[in-house]
Amino acid sequence: MTPSLIFNWIQRPGFPGHFFALLCGALLPLSFAPYYFFIIPVISICFFYFSLKQLTPKQAMWRGWWFGLGVFSAGVSWVYVSIHIYSHTPWALASLMTLFFVASLAWFFALMTWVFQKYFSRKPLPYLAFAILWMLFEWTRSWFLNGFPWLFVGDAFVNTPLTGLAPVFGVYSISILVAFWAAFLVDWQWKMHPKQGAAFIVAPIIIATFLSFISWTQPIENGDIQVVAIQANIPQERKWLAEEIYPTLEKYRTASEANWDSQLILWPETAITVLHNQAQEYLKFLDDEGKANNTALITGIPYQQGQDEAIPGAYHNSILALGEGSGIYHKKKLVPFGEYLPLPESWRSLLTFFNIPMSEFRPGAPAQPLLSISSEQLNYQVAPFICYDIVYPDYVASQAKDSGLLITISNDAWFGYSNGPLQHLGIVRMRAIENGRYVLRSTNTGITALIDPQGKIVDSLPQFKYGVLKTQAQVMTGNTPFNIWGSYPIIIFGMLVLIFIYSRKKSAQ
Repeated sequence: MTPSLIFNWIQRPGFPGHFFALLCGALLPLSFAPYYFFIIPVISICFFYFSLKQLTPKQAMWRGWWFGLGVFSAGVSWVYVSIHIYSHTPWALASLMTLFFVASLAWFFALMTWVFQKYFSRKPLPYLAFAILWMLFEWTRSWFLNGFPWLFVGDAFVNTPLTGLAPVFGVYSISILVAFWAAFLVDWQWKMHPKQGAAFIVAPIIIATFLSFISWTQPIENGDIQVVAIQANIPQERKWLAEEIYPTLEKYRTASEANWDSQLILWPETAITVLHNQAQEYLKFLDDEGKANNTALITGIPYQQGQDEAIPGAYHNSILALGEGSGIYHKKKLVPFGEYLPLPESWRSLLTFFNIPMSEFRPGAPAQPLLSISSEQLNYQVAPFICYDIVYPDYVASQAKDSGLLITISNDAWFGYSNGPLQHLGIVRMRAIENGRYVLRSTNTGITALIDPQGKIVDSLPQFKYGVLKTQAQVMTGNTPFNIWGSYPIIIFGMLVLIFIYSRKKSAQ
């Protein structure tokens, strides 16, 4: 089969073109953790963009849907583990729910390609319009219906010089650049303008590399601290059993007892498996020990609002600081069907097959005070995030502003041996880069880690093993440009460029 026949086959409406788009989409997750084949996004998006050339807007919409189905089927089908194994949903129903989930997410790509093909494919600079739409639909996916900020193309480049763009414009700036390169390779008249084309590819790499040498934040004076993160490795199927409460509390207490010489000890999400108001004696003991040893202890704990609070009886997934630390944080970004059921109360009885502990949480307030660490040697603020919180670029930037350290706690045991926890860690690395701060991460079963402001993993613990991570971090001062303005500049810039392109006459192609 000749190359021309293959290319013609790719561009046909319907199958086999849709199947080829499905394969291109399924390749894309190989660019994320744990694989990091960062050349794959350029190849995948390049062929996908090429396959749209001869299609009508409606045909392009379905081509985009099949591409999206490939992306999310290969990239996030690990939700099946949580639904079936740990929520005890029958495998057939869990499979259908997983299929519905990934098929719904695929519509973001379907709508993107419909908009592109209908309004921009015949305009000047179609490759630029395509890249901007790619970025805008990633951004839309971060907030629409609570958002699902996963598998952003920019996250695949956490090990490359392109991360120099992240502290300035955020992860979306990398996504738009990669999508631009992919579409540009298809549309540019290489025979007529080879040098200009090469410059459009090389120049952004040079700029990003230069930016990567700029230290937007700096360690504060005497800001070196010893930190500890505990990974108890308690099996998810036993974590919430009544008979496990005391052994769990003892396990964390014993692990901390040997590390009171550290400045900060971090326990994972819901490390304490009883409500805040039911563990007062235990919490007082930890608070007293922390103060006596000049140590801050921060733990995940479920919290129930009291009668004098805003919503009496409401539950929160929370972080509590004790000892030399003070403050409480309620998780803002909840996981639908994991921490809450996004359904009317009258419908919930229909979903009795869900058996998820603590699945009636309420989100915390949009802006919450940071945790404070006040010791004899050092005073600083900590920006806390629980699990899903950390994957939202703009939310993290707004909370991290003026903090000295980021912490995130999680319980990725819900997703077993899948790629979900590894992808999660990769996203945390990008947050460290965007915000120019160390991130201390404590998880129940892994991966517990310390990440530096360049996104490098300083130290970590292997998955599914008990361990205590004891290492050195630095408290930082200052803000990155992304801390200050978030994604707004690149989003507004992209929209203005789209308006400009749309206002131009159709191209001759």
